[in-house]
Formats: sequence, C-alpha cells, structure tokens
Amino acid sequence: MKNKQLLYLFFCNFGIFFIGTGLLPILPLYAAKFGASATETGLYLGVTYFAIAGGTTLTGWLAERMPRRRLFIGAGALGIPAVALLGQATALWQVIVLTAIVWFLGGIGLTLSSIFTGLYSDKKVRGKSFGLMYLAFPAAMLLSGLVVGWLIEWQGYAVMFAVISLAWAIYPFAAYLRPEDEAFAQPTSSIRATATSQIPLGKAFYGLLLVTFLLESAIYGSRLGMSLSMKTLEFSASAVSSTSIVSGGIAILFGLVISTWSDRFGRKLFLALGILGAAGGAMLLTVATQLWQFWLATALLYVGNTVNGSVIPAFGTDLLDANALSRGLSKLSAMTWIAGIVGFTVTGYVVDAWGASALYTIAVAFALLAVTISGLLPTEPRKAKRVFESISTRFTTIARQRRWRQAVRRA
Repeated sequence: MKNKQLLYLFFCNFGIFFIGTGLLPILPLYAAKFGASATETGLYLGVTYFAIAGGTTLTGWLAERMPRRRLFIGAGALGIPAVALLGQATALWQVIVLTAIVWFLGGIGLTLSSIFTGLYSDKKVRGKSFGLMYLAFPAAMLLSGLVVGWLIEWQGYAVMFAVISLAWAIYPFAAYLRPEDEAFAQPTSSIRATATSQIPLGKAFYGLLLVTFLLESAIYGSRLGMSLSMKTLEFSASAVSSTSIVSGGIAILFGLVISTWSDRFGRKLFLALGILGAAGGAMLLTVATQLWQFWLATALLYVGNTVNGSVIPAFGTDLLDANALSRGLSKLSAMTWIAGIVGFTVTGYVVDAWGASALYTIAVAFALLAVTISGLLPTEPRKAKRVFESISTRFTTIARQRRWRQAVRRA
C-alpha cells in the first residue's frame, strides 16, 4: 500500500516540477520581452520564490483546518488557469502576479508530498524513498527541457504556456486518484498541533537548515546568472532550455544512486560531495562562453541540487522526532525557497553592479561555507545524544561514589 501511495506522490511532484524546471531557465527571457533589466528580473524571480516559501509555510496551518485531500486537489486545480494565463500577459506586473500564484500553489503541493513521504517511508530505506520522489524532478526537467524551448520557437510563448498547463493538470489528477488513508484525508487536530509545536527541533537540525540555505542560495544565484550570461552571449531560447535537458539527465543518473548509498554509507559524505559539485559548477561559470561549458556547469550545479532534494530531507527526517516531522520538514522546504528569494534578488543587483564573475565567486564562497558547516553536523545525532547522556551519568555516579567514600573515611 505504501508503494502505491508513493507512486501517486511521485506523479504529483512530476506535474509541479515540469512547470518549475521548464519555466525557470526561460523566465528571464520572458521578462526581458517586457523590458525588465537584470535587477528587475532578479526581483521578479525573488517575488515568485517568496510566494513558494509562503505556500510552503502556510501548508501546515491549512492542513490543520481542512481535509488534506481537498487541499491537495484544490491547490493543483487552481494552478491550471494561472499557468495558461501567463501566455496572455500584456505587462510585467501580470507576469509577476501569475508566476507567484503558480509557485505558491506548487509550494503547497511539494510540502504535503514531502511530509507524506517522510511518514510512509521505512527508516532503513528512507534515503531511497526520498530519492525516488526526487526522481520526479530530473524526469520533469528532462522532458520540459525538450518541450518548452521547441514550443517557444515553433509557436511562441502563448502556445507554450497553454500546452504546459496540461502537464500541471497531472498534479491534481494524481491527488484525486490517490488512495484514501487517515493521515491523508483528515486535518491535524488542534490539540495535537499544540503539543507537537512544543517539541524542539534540535541544534543539529538548525545547522542543516543553514547548510540548505547556503547551498541553495549558491545554486539559485548561479542558475539565474547563467541565464543572464547566456542572454548576453545571444544564445537562443532553445539553447538556454537545453541546459535543463542536460541537468535532468545528470540528476536522473545520480539521484537514486546518491540517496540509496546515503542509507548505507551515511548522509554527511554525499551531502559534502554534492555541495562541492555545486561549487565546481559555479567556478566553471566564471569562464564559460560555449554551450558545452554551460551544460557541464549546469550538471555540476544539479549534483548539488540532487543532494538537496533527496539526501537533505532524509537527513532531516533522521534528526527529527516523529511528532515534529511535519513542522520540521515544512521549515526545511521553506528554507530552500527562502534561499531562492535571496539568491535571485541579490543576483540581479550583483550582475548589474559588479558583473557575473563576482556573482559566481560569491556562490563558490557560499558553497564552501556550507560544506564546512555540514562537516560539523553529527552523523547520528540521537545516538550521540544517548552516548553523551550515558557518559554524563557515569561521571555523576563516580563523583557521588567518591564523595561517599571520603565521607566514610572522615567518619
């Protein structure tokens, strides 16, 4: 039954990611059609990621007050016309509003999917379960990379947005077909919500939040900077979109392998390797001028993104108490989008003020700081806590025995 539930969640993720991964590389080009500068483009994408962070954060509150099935299906259904209307926009503010709506609704869907994956996955194969869910991301990226650029060059943006709105429809349709269960259908009771809100998340988890922020800021900033660099070098929309094809293939190749091996060899090792991959991609962008170089840089960046989508949620689930899972994973998802806000808004300003090379240098510095902090995280925090408590208890017992013996001798 759990496998069937995870399959429906996979298709929900696929519908959302198809839109996000397909549109992200070409949104700077679309904004430029309305006269947006690099700074304005960065602010535009920052607003959209503020919206997805809002959707992610609000999901827990909404799930406590309405049936989750209705929330899942409703958020998906509302996104279909929003995607289609993007192609009919006549001003930049309309593009910003409609994109923000789509990203807000996507945040709700992805957060619910992540929470349910954590609940349904077995502890021994938790990394593999999150890795399977993450495969929806590169699969959607690969397909959308083939379709989006071709549709734009064939019939323009209006037709492209109308066609891909059908892909978004996979999300509410899969949610509608998804089998019922108590956790999926019912809202969380207010008594339970109050109790779980008092469970501490732990210092190690907050350290993981900081790693997520630094890593994703570097990736998002580099990704937008790459689109702007390719626009400056006069690459076509299909060439820009082709980077999604390459990164999708790389993510499919490494996604399941990395997440499965993290169950066996530990999360920290593959977390560090993924972050270093992202640092290498940002470094390569400082000298990239040819299409193959942008492909390779994208591949390296998405090795880091693969880790964020599969290893980090599994690591977070390891760190969290089961009753704090919904709250903790919501924060972890929200941190990804907050990083997108910072990465996008700062990117446009940095590129306008100091150039793309300065941006990529900052991204490398963020990634290196993230890998340093990740090395300080405990490998098995709960086990480490038990060992510490055991040692502390032992020393306390020894100290009491010594005081008792000294008292006997004095007597």
